[in-house]
Amino acid sequence: MSNILSRVYEDAVTVSASDATADPAGPFAGLFVVTGGTLKVTTLRGTTQSLGTVVAGAEIHIAISRVWSTGTSATVLGLMSPPFKTSLNPGTGEVLP
Repeated sequence: MSNILSRVYEDAVTVSASDATADPAGPFAGLFVVTGGTLKVTTLRGTTQSLGTVVAGAEIHIAISRVWSTGTSATVLGLMSPPFKTSLNPGTGEVLP
């Protein structure tokens, strides 16, 4: 039986999509999709990517500096700080070292 990896972030904040500037609340350790739709982002390294259609409830595990207005119809939350990676025992839910 394999372990389950969970991710815990410090906070989730509303993202202000913009074609001109990076979000002042960011950068983000990732994104959580509230309402599905198309998503265009710029990574921390400056690469702009159109991620196509994303579904509600999805987590995007890419460090993001900007969510673009043009090319984005999804509603997302910015996930703050690098995640704390935790392995869980699938049988008991106990946190493993």
